[in-house]
Amino acid sequence: MTNKLLVENRDCGDCVVCCIELTIEDPDLVKLPGVPCEHLLKKGGCSIYETRPQTCKNWYCMWRFMPLLDDSWRPDIKGVLVKRVFDNIPAGYEGKIALAFEIIGNKSVIHDMDFIEVVGGYIVQGFPCFLSFGKPKFVSRMVLLNEKLMPAIEGRNLPEIKKLLSSALKSCAKHPSVRLMKSNGKVITLNPTMKK
Repeated sequence: MTNKLLVENRDCGDCVVCCIELTIEDPDLVKLPGVPCEHLLKKGGCSIYETRPQTCKNWYCMWRFMPLLDDSWRPDIKGVLVKRVFDNIPAGYEGKIALAFEIIGNKSVIHDMDFIEVVGGYIVQGFPCFLSFGKPKFVSRMVLLNEKLMPAIEGRNLPEIKKLLSSALKSCAKHPSVRLMKSNGKVITLNPTMKK
């Protein structure tokens, strides 16, 4: 997405979630997910901000593009990192922006009415919405919410929506994960036979 679509007068402030949660593979920086960047200062901010890699200059979380999400949705406040998804989009969602709601804080956020209303609203509009959760140095697991939640959303069945969100989050958390490591300037999948 172009920087021209950023929400006016909204900036990252003290949020450094992307400096911790993202996987980065740039010629100038390789970083595993869930691990603070080597250039992240203890009090926040980037020690090489002016010369940071192009990947860092170009990346924004979706909160920066979505005016319907108020300041409480800043990732470090909400505990949810909203990311755009480009791969593994299911058939039937062509031409729609896919969103991953990655839980990075308290898992109970999935039962907040604000979270449910936002996710439900995007699902009703036909946007593919994923719930995502991961552990440091592991690939995050994502679960598509649309087909699971739509009947409960249409029936305005709040207990069922909460139950389905809990089930999706449990699936993300307990599903076998793929461990990652840095090797020769790249992020690679750790072979189960390799020593950790």
